[in-house]
Amino acid sequence: MSSPATPEAWALPAGAESDPAFARLHAYWLAKTRGDRLPARADIDPLEIPRELLPDIALLEIERQADGRRRYRLRLFGSGLEAMTGGSNETGRYYDEVTHQPGLYEKLDAMLTAMAEERRPIYFAAPSGSTDRGFLWFGRLALPLASDGRTVDMILALVRPLPGSPGGQPATLPG
Repeated sequence: MSSPATPEAWALPAGAESDPAFARLHAYWLAKTRGDRLPARADIDPLEIPRELLPDIALLEIERQADGRRRYRLRLFGSGLEAMTGGSNETGRYYDEVTHQPGLYEKLDAMLTAMAEERRPIYFAAPSGSTDRGFLWFGRLALPLASDGRTVDMILALVRPLPGSPGGQPATLPG
């Protein structure tokens, strides 16, 4: 693991200010941190999350593989996300199984791996992972959770359609 992030590194990531919903979830998450320790999944209470955000929430469990890579299992896939992806509930599936855009999963994996290793929130814009909805772009705020306060083992995420989608395609994923 890289050097641990400090609470100063836990600021709202650039780009996330585009939608007040991202700032609201970030503020909730930040209130759950304990000094320099990340919140755990057990600290997150859906009844405390602003109700209008719940449909767009995803919870991903990080599974470390024998080869050192990570896989991300969707433990919660909000009803709003189902609507955004064409009505399929992806709960229980792996992120690499539901991302069908060529090359997109590798970029998402790199972003999530950096978030886990650096122990800090990230924001990125990317197209839908569905091949038939790749023209739709979404902003994604990923917030690290750690059972022991240090080792990231889950991700609390908020996924929101970007204004103007379909239309402009912001290029915020690394190349």
